[in-house]
Amino acid sequence: MNEWVQGYAEGYYGRLLTWAERRQILDTLQRNGQNTYYYAPKEDALHRWQWRVPYSAEWRDAFGQFCKQANLRGIRVVAGVAPGLDFDFNHLNGGSDLESLLEKCRQLTHDGAHQISLLMDDIDADFAQRSGGLASEGLAHARLANILGDALGCEVWVTPRIYANELAIEEPNYLPDFFSELCAQHTVLYCGSDIVAHQADPHQIHEVVETGGQRLVLWDNLYANDYCPRRLYVGPWQGRSRASDVLLNPTGRVHTDCLLLDIMAVCQTAQHRNEDIMQGWVSVLQQHGVPDPFLELALFFFHPVFNEQPYPAIPSATAATYEAIEECLWRWKTPLSREWYEYLFGLKHDLLADKGELPILRIQKTQNPPLVSTLLRYR
Repeated sequence: MNEWVQGYAEGYYGRLLTWAERRQILDTLQRNGQNTYYYAPKEDALHRWQWRVPYSAEWRDAFGQFCKQANLRGIRVVAGVAPGLDFDFNHLNGGSDLESLLEKCRQLTHDGAHQISLLMDDIDADFAQRSGGLASEGLAHARLANILGDALGCEVWVTPRIYANELAIEEPNYLPDFFSELCAQHTVLYCGSDIVAHQADPHQIHEVVETGGQRLVLWDNLYANDYCPRRLYVGPWQGRSRASDVLLNPTGRVHTDCLLLDIMAVCQTAQHRNEDIMQGWVSVLQQHGVPDPFLELALFFFHPVFNEQPYPAIPSATAATYEAIEECLWRWKTPLSREWYEYLFGLKHDLLADKGELPILRIQKTQNPPLVSTLLRYR
């Protein structure tokens, strides 16, 4: 597959979209000229935790309809299966685990998926217990991808267990073994230097390993918040200008994610044309009905804290800050505002607590007990 990749990864923890919400994402992708929907939600039990269990006829019908709707919009669906938690590599050359995986993949392609993805990420380091006599986990994962590709007669997208340079430090042999075995026609999803990278480019993998010519697609966690569910990031899409193939893995809040896809599209275009990214970012917020007072709060919701980067300077709260919070909380009423309510309300409490102005009873009512103890310790 030579076509470029731009799209949405439903690959986060904590949220599972409905089919109607997924169709909203398709509409946004089509409007932006983005061409890929990557289905790999961690909260779909039959995708990951119970990957051996077949999908029901009802689910398959809904998935098939979704794939048809995607196809009408010119969008490919890549469907993932994540057997890495407990796949038994004794079955690699034939056995029940391999047959279960192949059967699920065949069902997904039969029902309309354009490609299959094998996800081996976020698993325990317990390979030795089910290695099937293979000395190398990286080799085993690549060999499984090759077997899938041969059996299905197609390219396979693979997320390896080591999917960012920062992870390779503890497993230096994984990626060399993986790429020495993986066939060149397959695609590898990679986060770049870090899981949440300040400057993200999948080709940063070459800092730790020489690949074998496989396509590299950026799995972009810039806006992901499943690892910090009390935070929300909606700043400009920056530091990714070298990544031509990108999947955005965002929040699972559909109106927020449509906005983030629009931000990515506008900022990417601005980068290519050497235009003002900030102006494009503000225009997207306005198009989605975000009130102008939110710009007073934007730095609180800008970008994550990145590895080896200075902690971002946040200005002190002023009267204008609190006025903006009140405006956004009580006078902005849209589906997007409802998704942001808890974050705006939380910011108000955090600012008051920082100034010592949040009453003790209010702290006790609104915060989790460990944080209550911490806050009250410094009163």
